[in-house]
Amino acid sequence: MNQLPKIDQSWTLFLDRDGVINERNFDGYILQWSDFHFTPGLLDAAAQIGQHFGRVFVVTNQQCIAKALLTEEELTIIHQQMCFSLAAHGLKIQEVR
Repeated sequence: MNQLPKIDQSWTLFLDRDGVINERNFDGYILQWSDFHFTPGLLDAAAQIGQHFGRVFVVTNQQCIAKALLTEEELTIIHQQMCFSLAAHGLKIQEVR
């Protein structure tokens, strides 16, 4: 069996937001920070993820923008708070797209 290469700081990790970083809201959208709930265990694992990967990006498709339920500025505030919370737990996010 082939051995997988060791993950190190030269690796980049792409994480989906809804369902990976935060609990997905199947009944609607995350329209404010109080609606955002981290996936259980993610904050505990944040530092470990940050230690292993040199760059971490969050990818997300937010239909709420196209549906005019949320402005881009309001979404940016939610993402800034998410990144701040992750950084406080040892995981720096390079960018959210």
